[in-house]
Amino acid sequence: MRSARSVVTILLLAATARALPAQVGQAQGAAAALTRGLDLETSGKAREAVAAYREALADIEQLVPAVLGLERAYSQLGRPDSLLPLLDTLLARQPANPTIRTVQLRTLTTIRRDEDARRAFVQWVAVTPRDPAPYREYARLLLDDLRTLAADSVLQAATRALGSSRELAAELAQLRAALGMWQASSHSWREAMILSPYLDQAAVFSLSPAPVAQRDSVLGELLAPPVELLPRKVAAGLLLRWRSAHDGWSALAALPARDSTIAAWLEYGSDAEANEEWLTARDAFAAAVAHGAPQSYSLRAAQAALTGGEPASTLRLLEQAGSALGDTVYASVVLLKVRALAMLARPQEGERLVADGGARLDALARSQALRAVAWGYVRVGDLQRAKATLEKAGGDEEERASAWIALYEGDLKRARGGLRRTEETTGDAVLAMSFLSRTRVDSSATAGNAFLLLSRGDSAKAANTFERVARELPDVAPLALGVAARLFLAAGDTAHSIALWEAIVAGHGNAPEAAESELEWARVLRGRNQDASAVQHLEHLILTWPQSALVPQARRELELARSRPSPATDAS
Repeated sequence: MRSARSVVTILLLAATARALPAQVGQAQGAAAALTRGLDLETSGKAREAVAAYREALADIEQLVPAVLGLERAYSQLGRPDSLLPLLDTLLARQPANPTIRTVQLRTLTTIRRDEDARRAFVQWVAVTPRDPAPYREYARLLLDDLRTLAADSVLQAATRALGSSRELAAELAQLRAALGMWQASSHSWREAMILSPYLDQAAVFSLSPAPVAQRDSVLGELLAPPVELLPRKVAAGLLLRWRSAHDGWSALAALPARDSTIAAWLEYGSDAEANEEWLTARDAFAAAVAHGAPQSYSLRAAQAALTGGEPASTLRLLEQAGSALGDTVYASVVLLKVRALAMLARPQEGERLVADGGARLDALARSQALRAVAWGYVRVGDLQRAKATLEKAGGDEEERASAWIALYEGDLKRARGGLRRTEETTGDAVLAMSFLSRTRVDSSATAGNAFLLLSRGDSAKAANTFERVARELPDVAPLALGVAARLFLAAGDTAHSIALWEAIVAGHGNAPEAAESELEWARVLRGRNQDASAVQHLEHLILTWPQSALVPQARRELELARSRPSPATDAS
């Protein structure tokens, strides 16, 4: 008996030994077929890729990537329905496989076989009755197809079957957003992020279309106690999109300074930079550095402060960082300091800083720093020292800077020739080139002084000087009056601005500034709740200058003015 058993055992072992190489070979062949299918698909040979992917199905280890590859290949061929018979065969062997079930649902939904998709969903639920996956996948497909009522039915069924909607919170959040239930959606997103922290960006994307009237309720839900990182990240991201970057930073700044919080601060600072919210970026980077982030972010904070127009904080941040920034960024630190000092009208200090740098500044860094010093001298009105500094700086920038100095000195001819070749797109550059192109006058001390005052930030004097330019240079009068009107408006002298706009509309109807003046006039009237008068000006603009690029803006303003009830008394 024992001998018989030994014989059987030996035979079984021998059979297994013969089968193993075949199985290994089959697995290797399937893996090679999968790789071949991917290469063929990438090369645009979808028909050949189908054959390779079908070959890869022979090994269970390659089943999921092969099915997904077949889905893509058949889609490229415009034959997604060709996949369905194969899926039926695979599901007969693996009825609970979530990938195969999802691909089946996705395919049926894509080809609009809605009733078959519903039956496939029911079959999946029957196989895995306590699994949220079938409800999740089907609801997502219906939401992507904008079938919100059908998705709602699926999620309600899931809640009844599973006893809770927590595992489907993300789908419920998307559904509620699609239905305009913004506060409820934000509540669901907050629940969803407990199980899936990676959903914060999806929440921002989903909630960002919330109308203005609903935004406070959305934020209230996200910022409600307890104070948690992810809901506040979502709130901050929404506020950044809604152009309230500082409020977004306030939401994050209230968090305890842990490692995860500091990472969120740095991320928000980068997002604020990308949105040109410079001072918010400065605050986020500075706070992160104060709690242990790398000192390299001090440099970014200082740069953001300078770009945001607060050079004093640039100097303060760099002083706080001190030697911790290291020698590798020495030139960058010096250049930032010099530019900040120039903006603060302290060019002598900047010049001393460059001199102290000595051999630590290479030729390029020294040239850039000296040009910044030269602009500092321009700001204080010392054009001779600005010229002398530019000569020391040299480089390609000298011609451009010299053209600007020529403009400030009133040499319009030389400025016109130099600035014509510039690629600057700043507001000052566009204004200067427009001004120079519209007058044939070769020199004007008044115009030069107006631009110099503008560059020095002396808006009040610049406004009055541009008004004088309009009287002295008739060919550029509407442009000069328009600039003066904007400056008076910024200074709060609305009455003076309105008087200038009226003069432009009445006396320079063919100039491009006429339509612009009427639009700005109407906006001021709307700000005073004088909507009836605003409507008159907007209608006049649209009828008088129908080809103006400002007409779409005027139509939007007109719609807003008409939609708000006008007060009993209204005067233009």
